[in-house]
Amino acid sequence: MLRCTRKGCGLEYADGEVNLCTYHPGSPVFHEGLKSWSCCQDINKPVLDFDEFMKIEGCTEIEGHTTETPVAPAAQPKPAATVSTLKTPDGTEIFQLDALRANIPAASLRVEESAAAPILELEDLNRPVEVGTACRRKGCQTTFVSDEVNRHGDGEGTVCRYHPLPPLFREGSKGYLCCKRKVLEFEEFLKIEGCQIGRHCFVPVAADPKTEELVECRVDHYQTPEQVHVSVFAKKVEKDRSTVKFENTKVVLELFLPGQKRFSRTLDLFGDIDADRSTFQFFGTKVELHLQKKDTRVWTVLEKTTQDLGNISLTFGVGGRTGTVGGKEIILDESNKLRT
Repeated sequence: MLRCTRKGCGLEYADGEVNLCTYHPGSPVFHEGLKSWSCCQDINKPVLDFDEFMKIEGCTEIEGHTTETPVAPAAQPKPAATVSTLKTPDGTEIFQLDALRANIPAASLRVEESAAAPILELEDLNRPVEVGTACRRKGCQTTFVSDEVNRHGDGEGTVCRYHPLPPLFREGSKGYLCCKRKVLEFEEFLKIEGCQIGRHCFVPVAADPKTEELVECRVDHYQTPEQVHVSVFAKKVEKDRSTVKFENTKVVLELFLPGQKRFSRTLDLFGDIDADRSTFQFFGTKVELHLQKKDTRVWTVLEKTTQDLGNISLTFGVGGRTGTVGGKEIILDESNKLRT
């Protein structure tokens, strides 16, 4: 089997076979940690992770694959370095390379911090692997053939040569943090052989799911004669998983938050609502509930309580956008209008 050498494709094909090839005609762009392709920057957003960059699908289609080596663009000539000398007041001479230093950003002059080795994934030998699956380790180009060749025994097919640390792109050079070899061309970077030897990882062992944490969120409300507006202050709620269920006398909330957190609460409402006409909205920092009252009586509190609240029946609503701050007018029900 032959392997297509076009950027973004890399599929295997038989000699003489004509299939559709999806690839990137442009070149990789690495800038301030962001990675993208020059040919489709407007379509595919730049990403930070190198693995995500390698998964960006090609933007151009052509009939047939190829094994020809891509032609690299001509390198731009670099400015020649000039040496200058400076004299300090005490007579000491200082030499510096002006042209080179002027083209090096200040941030790149700092010493690269050592990166901690990521957690190494282990192969799950109890799970089947589909033929043609690529090894997940960086730098390893092996594709799965069979259990006998790639998983069992100590044959050559079981040996994985990989890079344990992430890639490093700096001042045009490309390499890995775990080894010294650095290259300029992206195609040569993809060919850097792994610096460590181990076993392949085609199907990793599933990580233990993190225990879900129940959290509390602040709940606030205000009302008008027709509606009660409730704000649940929960940030970045997962809309697809979260549910808000309206019933005549209660509201059931199941809100899923980032980091395996969940807010679960049932509001036992002070008064009855019209469940069909009540609505809710998701925002970045909160969830808004708009409860439609079945009558125009004032709700002393949001939820029913067994405590004696005394002669409390005056509740203000506002005609502004949110809350009582910035309200444009005070809205009273009919019973409270008689008291003013």
